[in-house]
Amino acid sequence: MRNLFRKSVLLKILLGVLVLIVYAAPSSAIFGVRRRCVRRTAIVVGSSEKAAAEKQSAAEQQQAAAAQQQAAAQTAAAQSAAAAAQASAASAAAASQEAAAKSQPKTPQQKLAELQSMYDQGLISQSDYNAGKAKILAEIEH
Repeated sequence: MRNLFRKSVLLKILLGVLVLIVYAAPSSAIFGVRRRCVRRTAIVVGSSEKAAAEKQSAAEQQQAAAAQQQAAAQTAAAQSAAAAAQASAASAAAASQEAAAKSQPKTPQQKLAELQSMYDQGLISQSDYNAGKAKILAEIEH
């Protein structure tokens, strides 16, 4: 009688285990068999998510770098345009000053000062300086 009872208990346990294996969800752990599969899947999915996140962050960094380069190029273009405007304004001012200077006759003192500065800079020789000075002084006397 005991022998039948033991056999029936073992049969009940075996039947219970089979029922658990058949009806258990794939993610549940029965004797550690499914647990390993779930761990492998989680690791593979986790690493692929990390790779996707790294690719996305790299793409974002490239976009940010491209935006910075574009902004720098725009700033450089604006600065060069401003410099060109300043240069044209300066040349226009210099041209107007030259026109004003040409329209007014120079005094003999201004002519002598200009002649002296040209001689000091080495643009004319001593003989040219003396000839120019003599001409200017001759104009004063008349």
